[in-house]
Amino acid sequence: MPVTLLYYTPDVPSAATRAERQMLEEIAAAHAGAGVTLRVLADRWDAAREATVGIARTPAIVPIGARDYGIRYYGAPEGYEQETFEAVLRAVDSGESDLSASTKARLRGLTTPLHLEVLHAPT
Repeated sequence: MPVTLLYYTPDVPSAATRAERQMLEEIAAAHAGAGVTLRVLADRWDAAREATVGIARTPAIVPIGARDYGIRYYGAPEGYEQETFEAVLRAVDSGESDLSASTKARLRGLTTPLHLEVLHAPT
């Protein structure tokens, strides 16, 4: 399944967002044969649009496969995070996670929406 990386970035780039964009371009180029493409959306912050796509801040990376799985990636997927980001791409590509059957069953049992953020600090 093709994967599109939507990259929401501020309209005024910084050194960090330029480096992040370059890294995403390299990831997309390396996986072009597998159907990974990058779409850069460098616009002024628009609260209504951002609420529609479900991002809280920029820069943000939204991987979309057969559908939008609700994954929002903030920060550059570099260093040890690149391996995790590659796993996200594989999961979005296949439409399947590596969660166990029991974990999936527990998640299906949730009755209210859940907002989950995983924070990672490089060591």
